[in-house]
Amino acid sequence: MVNIVITIKVNEEIAKLIEKMIELGIARSKNEAVNLLIEYGRAEIEKKIREQEEVIRLADEWLKSGFPYKRLNTSDLREERYE
Repeated sequence: MVNIVITIKVNEEIAKLIEKMIELGIARSKNEAVNLLIEYGRAEIEKKIREQEEVIRLADEWLKSGFPYKRLNTSDLREERYE
């Protein structure tokens, strides 16, 4: 596949969506974020952002107050969170 460079303008809402994708680790760059938006569509990306924000919120809550389940091995969760 050949990559072709193009220059585009997006509205502020889309620019914020792209930045949020990078912030949450859904995309590593603006280029990757735009390509994901094109490939999957805005609705799917917004759904992914909501899911990722919920994962981060729960992980932070669990790290502060403790995991809500007793005698459950959570080492893999901690390892993933800090990679």
